[in-house]
Amino acid sequence: MTGSARPAAPGTEARIIDRYAELFGRDEELAEIDRVLGGVTASRSGLLLLHGEPGCGLSALLEHAGRRARGLGATVVTARGAEAEFPFAFAGLHQLLLPLLPALPALPPAQADALSGALRLSDAPHEDRFLVSVAALSLMTAAATDGGGLVCLIDDAQWLDRPSLETLLFVARRLGPDRVSLLLARRDPGPPWLADPVLPRLALPGLDEEAAGALLSSRSGVRADAAVTRELTAAIGGNPLALSELGTLLTERQLTGREPLPRPLPLGAEVRAALLGPVRELSEPVRFALLVTAAEESGDLTAVTAAIGHLGAEPSSVDTAAASGLLAVTGRRVTFRSPALRTAVYGAAHPARRRQVHQALAEVLRPRARDGRRARQLAAAALGPDEAVAAELQEAGERAHLRGDYADCAVLLDRAAQLTADADRRAERLHEAARAAWQAGQAARTEDLVREALTLADRPGTTGRLLRLRGAVELRGGVLTDAYRTLFQAARLLATDAPGDAARSLMQAAEAASHIGDLARYAELGRAAGRLSRGSPAVECARLLLTGIGHVVAADTDRGTELITDGVTAAHTVGDPLLVAWAGVGRFYLGEAAAALDLLAQVADEARASGHAGVLSSNLEFTAQLEMFSGRMAGAEALNDEGLRLARESGQENLAAIHLSRRAFMCALRGDEPGCREAAEAALATALARRIGIAAATARHALACVALMHGAYGEALRLLDLVAVPEPGSGHPIVAFFSLPDRIEAAVRAGERQAAEEALESFERWQGRSTHGEARALLARSRALLSPDDETAAGFFTEALELHSGSVPIEKARTELYFGESLRRARRRRDARTHLRSAAATFDRVGAGPWAERARQELRAAGESPRAAGEGAVRSGEGRFTPQELRIARLAAEGSSNKEIAAQLFLSSRTVEYHLYKIFPRLGITSRRDLVRLFHEDPTLFD
Repeated sequence: MTGSARPAAPGTEARIIDRYAELFGRDEELAEIDRVLGGVTASRSGLLLLHGEPGCGLSALLEHAGRRARGLGATVVTARGAEAEFPFAFAGLHQLLLPLLPALPALPPAQADALSGALRLSDAPHEDRFLVSVAALSLMTAAATDGGGLVCLIDDAQWLDRPSLETLLFVARRLGPDRVSLLLARRDPGPPWLADPVLPRLALPGLDEEAAGALLSSRSGVRADAAVTRELTAAIGGNPLALSELGTLLTERQLTGREPLPRPLPLGAEVRAALLGPVRELSEPVRFALLVTAAEESGDLTAVTAAIGHLGAEPSSVDTAAASGLLAVTGRRVTFRSPALRTAVYGAAHPARRRQVHQALAEVLRPRARDGRRARQLAAAALGPDEAVAAELQEAGERAHLRGDYADCAVLLDRAAQLTADADRRAERLHEAARAAWQAGQAARTEDLVREALTLADRPGTTGRLLRLRGAVELRGGVLTDAYRTLFQAARLLATDAPGDAARSLMQAAEAASHIGDLARYAELGRAAGRLSRGSPAVECARLLLTGIGHVVAADTDRGTELITDGVTAAHTVGDPLLVAWAGVGRFYLGEAAAALDLLAQVADEARASGHAGVLSSNLEFTAQLEMFSGRMAGAEALNDEGLRLARESGQENLAAIHLSRRAFMCALRGDEPGCREAAEAALATALARRIGIAAATARHALACVALMHGAYGEALRLLDLVAVPEPGSGHPIVAFFSLPDRIEAAVRAGERQAAEEALESFERWQGRSTHGEARALLARSRALLSPDDETAAGFFTEALELHSGSVPIEKARTELYFGESLRRARRRRDARTHLRSAAATFDRVGAGPWAERARQELRAAGESPRAAGEGAVRSGEGRFTPQELRIARLAAEGSSNKEIAAQLFLSSRTVEYHLYKIFPRLGITSRRDLVRLFHEDPTLFD
């Protein structure tokens, strides 16, 4: 038997949350509800009080509990408290028990009469509250016994009349193996009589950013920008009902970050009514104190009380508001009970009243003008252009930029521009706002600010700087050929007044050409750099690097090496991160991968230290490669995950494709064929559509490595043929060059000797003059694979092992594996086992499972029974921890605080704390001190 006292009315919180929120981010709460409901099928009872602020999803969770209970075959009865019925004794109990009343005559007569009288079903007296409660207990347990258990759901328990509530608490204290579950939901703050120890309590916090983003996207139909999601989550404390309504009230441009969020946020009538109910009961002075507190935002109690007094009100009204439970005062800080309530209070005030409050706050904040708070208050009070306020906002924005708060800087400068009447000055401020937005990783917002500024700019220098920003955005998230043209045009406009910036634009255009795979463009870029004024060190550095790479691409290796070497020295002298990064790219073209990646990792470290999210994702691509080539696969995967997340959050879809192609390669090395194929296919889908040749080539190289690892040599050779396709946007010369050792191996083992010899000839032309040991080692290994006899091969393998510097352990291990295979075939089994053991150990250490198994198979063929890789390591390749968990564990073990780790990884402190909470028990420890001890005992623990 099932029943419901009253269906939820249209437009209620229950309807909105259940239909749209889909209980995002409530996995823990759902698990707890399932535990409580489990009693109805396990001959026990369950109790739970859910509580939280209005709109947190209490009704939705109870409705879920009802559906779940009915699915278990239980009888479900419901009640909802109502303010209007609070004075009526047993009104709530009447709702709850109404479906069970047909069984009332079966109770003992005294109990039936007492309950009948209490519910006004008869004229029987009901003064004996104990007998009424016993009757309710008997009726409920009988219903549970007759059916599949009984589940009682009570919503809005804070408005349940007290006699009903006391009866339910009486029942709760006496439940045993009765198959009865009681779930109550209460808005905070609740009445003191609900704080009964018999009821276990579960608070519903606001949704985290991930769940909030999913809810916003589900409700709006567009993918909400990460920065917008973060701002909205903070503004309303992750309140699901508010997020659900904001998903429909905000425009697509606002949700995707192309336009700033409106102030105040447009909370709907449902949300305001739910949140402001307690506020309406307060006096006007107290409501005014709440408004001033909401407008001040930072929680400065001194500023709040001063502004209240400045407007002729009584500052002590803050204390009254605190006594109501809506504000909390701690020392000299005052905060709202919830961010959503603050937003609702501010939004409900008349605009003229808000401006009056902002003006008063600006007056009392004058002594602390340098923190930017006064400028914000003045801007909020302004009705039209005001140069004095705009100038103060600009100063505040510049200070925010100096402290690395680029997102705040962008907001301040954008607002300064809106208050600027002069068109040229407004364009300049919009450019600075766009530059800060780009540094904050807000690609869509950057493009919109640039577009607005271009309608105002009429000076070549200003237009050039704006186009350079647009080109950077297109480079990361648009069509690469468009990015090249935009950046080249920017360089032309900047050439006269800012040759250094023009040179940097050419370097960025070179990046576009490189990502496309159109390396013939280097000659054009080198000539353009040569035409710039030579007075700037940046110009000379750009000329050397671009011209040098152009010579290498044109097979003039000697001249190219000379120019690139000089360019690397010049980049170190200038110290500009963009030029240092390109010095690393120059090293790549010389085949010096380890040295190149080391330079690029330095740039990534600088970007992380400065909080420059706009370029960090790009630099993390190379840092991850450095970790991978150094054999630290867990660190490589963590950096790759971080770079992919930042690229997606900042709208840099081109970079996301490149990160996905790198992920495919890492999966290939670990032998994770499904993971490799998934990442490679995702990368290729974007890369081929946008002509990102480097991503397409890397993804195919990864697939070729999987084929090579599993002995599918013909398939590997076919894929490597695609890598070497010269068509820009489909293949990539530099990836083709670096894949030549794999191509030589695939061709040799597939019986395609002519193809192998042609690949070796290309490799010799490219690497033959290299002085870098790793490059020469790969060349010697390739010659060994093509050697006509075992003795010649052994000489080349020995040379390769002497040249391997150890900076790329997996390549040295592959050389040892192939040498061991060759020695075993030559019946030199003892010598073979030495190399095969070393190879297997290295492959195991870096998590390259299939390679390790191949080495062990060779060891068995050489007469040795190898042991499998050891258990108990914590590396991600062995399934113990995720790459991000390993990264957090290492940083914590090295002494970083949660806040410092969060800043480095662009996470919240709460996320870091959550991961450490999971890490400690799996390591068998309980504290950071134990973590530090483990790390010092074995520094490779988290590699």
